[in-house]
Order: sequence, then C-alpha cells, then structure tokens
Amino acid sequence: MSERQHFEAFTFEGQQNTTSLGLDTNELFPLALKPAGAWVPTLKESIQTIKQLSESGELFDQIKKHGGAVLIRGLPITTAQDYSEVAHAFGFPAHEEVGRPPIRTVLAKNVKTANEGPPELPIWPHNEYGWSTINPSWLTFSCLDVPDSGGETPIISSLGIARALKEQAPEFIEKLLQKGVRYVYRYGLEDVRSNTGTSVIGAYGQHVQSGDDQETIRRKIEEEVRRHSNLFEWHEDGSLSVTHIVPIIRKHVDTGLTTWFGNVTSAWGRSTHHGATEPPYRGDDDSYHPPPEYGDGTPIEKEYLDLALSLAESFQVLVKWQVGDIVLLDNYAVMHSRSPWTGKRTVLAALWDDSRVRISDYPKNESQPNGVVDGRQ
Repeated sequence: MSERQHFEAFTFEGQQNTTSLGLDTNELFPLALKPAGAWVPTLKESIQTIKQLSESGELFDQIKKHGGAVLIRGLPITTAQDYSEVAHAFGFPAHEEVGRPPIRTVLAKNVKTANEGPPELPIWPHNEYGWSTINPSWLTFSCLDVPDSGGETPIISSLGIARALKEQAPEFIEKLLQKGVRYVYRYGLEDVRSNTGTSVIGAYGQHVQSGDDQETIRRKIEEEVRRHSNLFEWHEDGSLSVTHIVPIIRKHVDTGLTTWFGNVTSAWGRSTHHGATEPPYRGDDDSYHPPPEYGDGTPIEKEYLDLALSLAESFQVLVKWQVGDIVLLDNYAVMHSRSPWTGKRTVLAALWDDSRVRISDYPKNESQPNGVVDGRQ
C-alpha cells in the first residue's frame, strides 16, 4: 500500500464529543474515515487497507478513543458479496445467532438483511441481542441502496446512557443492579409484518427438517431455546414464549466504564407504539410486545422507562447513508436503531464475535443476585 493510499478522518453533522459520554478522550463519536486525497480505492485495496489497520491494532485503538464506532465512507461496495469481503477484513469470527426475533435473509457469507420489518416502523435503540446471554461483540452494517427519504441508522453511546442515568436516576440504576431485567419474547406459528415478526421455526427451528413429526419438532426447538434460557412456555395456539433474565448495568472491559447493555429502550418503545402495555401485550400489528420488567417480575416504573428511552433518543447520532458506507460498532458500547423511510433502502448486517472477553458483570456479592449474572434461573 503506497503512502497516499490511506484513510483520513472527516466530520459530519451530529457527531458528539466523547467527553460528554464519560470517556477520558477528547474525540468525536463516531470516528469517520474516508479515502485520503484523490485516492479512489478498488475493492481489493479497500480490503487490504482495512485488514492492515485491523491487524496492527491501530483501527481498534482509534475506535476505542472515539467511543466504539467507525463509519468508513467512499468504498466501492455495491453487492452483498463486496460487503462480505470487506467486513471479513476486520478479522472477526462470525457470530451464530441463537433465537432471532427479526426476520432476516442470508445474502452472502455471514451477511444478512438488517431487519425486514416494515419501512414505516422505526426500530428503537438497542444493543444487538442485549436481551440474551449469547450476543455478538461487534456489528457491521453497509448500505447498497439509499432511500428517497429517511432510513438513517441512529447510533447511541451505551456508555453515555449509563453515565446519564447514574446522574439522573441513581435509584433506578441500583434497582437494575440488584434485580436485572426480564424480557419475554413470544413467537407465533407464522411470520408477521412486524419488526419482531419471526416465527417459532424462524427463531429456533434451525435443525427442524420437513419430515419431522410434532414431537421431534418441539424437542429440537426446546434444545435450541435451552442454549440461552431455561424459561419457556408453549401456548395452546402453538406459539412459544421465551423468558430471559439478564443484567443490563455491566462493565465495558476495554474502557473500564459502566455500560447500559440491553433492550429495555427498544422493548418499551415497541410496547408503547403498538398499544401493548397491558396483558396479553398483543399489539396492533398482531405481534406480542410485552414491556420489560425487573428480573424478579415486578414492573419497571413507567417514569424510568420513559427517561431511559428519552435519553437514548437524545444521544442519537444519525448515520445518513451513502452507497458503499460501512459502519463498525462495538455492540457493548454502542446501541443502534432505525428511522422509517420511503423508497428503496438496502442496508445489510453482519454479526461478529471476538476472541477476548469484552464485557463483564459486577460481583454477585456486591450488586447482583444469584441467577442474574449468567442470565438464567
């Protein structure tokens, strides 16, 4: 790679200073990079440059300083295969999804549609699989088609949210530390038009075959469910509810800061939007949207849910997509959401693991009851 073939930083509207998020750096969140000068990289050059920056550790040092996210603009990514090749250059092993509320379609190696929920519906701020004990360490997104309007991907600092809640509602933080959070997902027999619309088979039927009888199907589904929860219930209509009890106030290992890692804000946003805040929590989209609860099953106070969602939305930085963009997010430090749009929007996602342990929990004898730290009872 010649000296002139490198990325340089640029700025865009809405970036935030990392000091406001609780970091000891004075940088912009997120980091934004583009090809320097007149360099117009080929796909091969893009891959080589990202691979070198990743293997040297330079890229990840910068991502850490900038709050856990980078937008790389100006790459010649036009297909799912292009995106797959570029994303693999970061060097992460692919993450295996266990349980899958949104509908996704596989398009290339470890590349799927981000979420096939209807475009008129937003997706509220969340960490990917923050409701589960099995979650990816990193996320990448890339844009192939820019919509006529809307369709931005807001990103939100989980570190900043944790800091703000500590200041504004310390008693809420303490309750969450002591109790954790309880999420319930209910999967029907068929996919529905919803942002959490996958079916039982779509979520847990990876090993189900066309000739399996009902008893075999249930056994295979339950084996998959037990990989991350022992709390589940079959209903008379054939739907399945799965309960997860997990911590949300956690330690971000790379920075040493407290992070808000979970799906409380997205669950509450869906519940209120779809009018599903009361039992049986079935919304106007015919899907189930029970609000999150404390880990002991008691309701989380509405004022705290409203505060958390309001803070998350106020911390948003909008990624206004251009074709060829790729975004890398530290899933343990950054939440993401999605704005409604009109026109054709194609944003693809890939989920990644890391060889390092990058998130941890507060000791049980200090702040966590038995049965919450590992996400099970």
